[in-house]
Amino acid sequence: MPSILEGYSYDIFISYRQKDNKYDGWVTEFVDNLKKELEATFKEEVSLYFDINPHDGLLETHDVNDSLKEKLKCLVFIPIISRTYCDPKSFAWEHEFEAFIEQASQDRFGLKVKLPDGNIAGRVLPIRIHDLNHEDINLCETTLGGVLRGVEFIYKSPGVNRPLRQKEDNPHDNQNHTFYRDQINKVANAVNEIIMGLKAIISSDTGKTGIDTGKAEFITREHDISKPEKHSENEKTDFIGKKGRKYIAYSSFAALMAVLALFLFSGGSTLPFRERDWIIITDFENLTGDPLFEKSLYTAFSLSISQSRYINVLPRSRMLENLDRMKAADRTTVDEPAGKEIAVREGINLYLVPGISEAGSNYAITSKIVETASGNIVKSQVMYADNRDDILSTLDQLSRKIRRDLGESRYKIASQDKPLKKVTTSSLEALKLYSQGIDCHLMMDFQCARNFYENALKIDTGFTSAKASLGNILIEHFQEKEGYEIVKQSIRNVDNLTERERLGILAFHAVNVENNLRKGIEYASMRTKLYPDDAAALNNLAYYYMRAGMYDEALKKYKATVRIFPDMVISYGGIIWIYSEKIGNLDSTLVWSEKMISDNPQNAWGFMYKASAMLGLDDLKGAEAAFLKAHEIDPDLILNEYRLAHAYRLQGRYNEAIEILKKILQRHKDEASAYYDIGINYQAMGNREEAMKNYATYRKIAETWLNDYPDLPETYISLAAIAAREGDNEYSSEMLRKASGIDSTLHEKFAGILCLQGKIPEAVKELEKALRNGYRDIFWIKYNPDYQSLQTDYRFRNLISEYF
Repeated sequence: MPSILEGYSYDIFISYRQKDNKYDGWVTEFVDNLKKELEATFKEEVSLYFDINPHDGLLETHDVNDSLKEKLKCLVFIPIISRTYCDPKSFAWEHEFEAFIEQASQDRFGLKVKLPDGNIAGRVLPIRIHDLNHEDINLCETTLGGVLRGVEFIYKSPGVNRPLRQKEDNPHDNQNHTFYRDQINKVANAVNEIIMGLKAIISSDTGKTGIDTGKAEFITREHDISKPEKHSENEKTDFIGKKGRKYIAYSSFAALMAVLALFLFSGGSTLPFRERDWIIITDFENLTGDPLFEKSLYTAFSLSISQSRYINVLPRSRMLENLDRMKAADRTTVDEPAGKEIAVREGINLYLVPGISEAGSNYAITSKIVETASGNIVKSQVMYADNRDDILSTLDQLSRKIRRDLGESRYKIASQDKPLKKVTTSSLEALKLYSQGIDCHLMMDFQCARNFYENALKIDTGFTSAKASLGNILIEHFQEKEGYEIVKQSIRNVDNLTERERLGILAFHAVNVENNLRKGIEYASMRTKLYPDDAAALNNLAYYYMRAGMYDEALKKYKATVRIFPDMVISYGGIIWIYSEKIGNLDSTLVWSEKMISDNPQNAWGFMYKASAMLGLDDLKGAEAAFLKAHEIDPDLILNEYRLAHAYRLQGRYNEAIEILKKILQRHKDEASAYYDIGINYQAMGNREEAMKNYATYRKIAETWLNDYPDLPETYISLAAIAAREGDNEYSSEMLRKASGIDSTLHEKFAGILCLQGKIPEAVKELEKALRNGYRDIFWIKYNPDYQSLQTDYRFRNLISEYF
């Protein structure tokens, strides 16, 4: 049954943690009684959604986007607030409570509603069943954006803090002096008031006719221009006396200031564009035949317009991703037809086509703003540069005109408009090489990008953006030390850059050169506050938060990123990695994997993440199917192949696991771990000879790491594991001691070695230390073959229950 009001799926949505319903079915009983009370309160039939699944939230096979989003389209959201509900990592909190607040904030009514008695109430009606600690209250109030009110169902007596029951043995001992029947009635009345308030809004909207005619008549009678008042000459002279002249002078000054304010601060545009809308800038139509203008002018022009906080320019990286999906013949050039198709795909109303041509001895620089739907040119500009040296300054002028055409105020333009010759380079040749480097970088051809950046700097050694880009690529892919030095050099002139670039480089320098995450987070936060739709900046900030162990903050920023660009798979990966390996929440891992697949159905990682979550939830067949789907999309995704082999091993299908692992070795001969896993499968089959043969191969490779990586604890962990597999516990213990001497905090790895050595109590203690220190990779804890003998140990199971 749909909602009382059109456009909503339900009138009421009940959100709760299953933990609060397990003991005595309190939530189910509450819902049954509320339904009866609602029938006695409303004339109409009221629709109520209550999920009776024995899990928190939807079933694992449900798609949250489809199943939950529609159900959350409700008038009143009732969360059962308990000590377990106040958990940001829980399904109910994240996917129901927070999701409703975000969704309702943007619908026709908003979160707050004016009640018939004139008071204001929220559409979230909390039902409190426990007294909460201050931390939980603050969490609720921060999320709600106000004081936590609602209706209490709490039985409180000395040493007792539990949900109020319908029939109490000692009702008068309740220090709150509340009675179940009265509280149910309060809930129904509160729901009724909220819905009446929403109905009143609709009635008010329907009754609006535009002009208040009564008020208009009153104004007309006060200033009846058909009957001008008569004044004598003296009266006129008295009126314009000294005071009058001062008044006129003051009024003229005020009027002048008002006009000036209007001139500076007013925005608005007749074009279909609003603040923070997106626009596409295509490559320049180069009619000069001079290759110098290829790419370089686009880089300069887009950089100039991107200084705006009013306009969002679709990033170059995203346009190239679109060209790839379009299977364009040229995947580095965005001409006008490509720009239009990208605009259609992205749902962007306008795209901008700039051009350059020769006009005698001058250059004509043009732009046309095109409406995507109709293909009509809605605005065009032509400006002239006397010579090559004037082109960048002419682009500055054109950028300002376009920003004004799109509705940005003159004041904002003036305050966010550094000249191109200052923020880039005065050399068009250097700018062209830098632009080509950017394209190579985005196409992940890092050597090509490095060459172009270095060549740009040979022409202009003071080109700060090129220095920063070169330093970045050296740190990430080549010589770290050299990269650090170049980034340090770029910092000296960072104030010359646009604010967006300046803050990005300062954040990168703080994190990667100074190793100061706190400082990097500060700079990255400043950038996202100035440019809240900058997906790359949000993703970087999320990554810094994650590195700092601030997982809740990281999740917020990653989720904000995928709301802007749902196909930004790197951010989805961050979300899922936090849930699966940093928090250990497999339900949320599964939910976000489904979302990733929905937005990126041709990306293998989404299916691999989904399969891993299903494996962790003991759905081996479902996991296998998802791993195979990932394999179908990308057979070279090695992590997926390893995990598919684990799925086969856990089902006792050892030959199929071995076949997968051998195929990994055919394609990647340096994958030593494949020999180790092949040995495990042969050993499980009872084929000791083949197992030992593969173990020996792995050990031979691992021994080379003693020379190559003598300072890494993983070298000794690997040797300790293989020695234990081969039955050499003495050498295994020696290697374990060496690993612990380098890094004594790797408790989860020590647990695996001790488990292989048959020292189960010691292994459990090490795993407990790891969990106490925050280790949460539940997938690997459950399915790491080195932990296999722990799986049936009661102490191990108790740890899993305690921490997950």
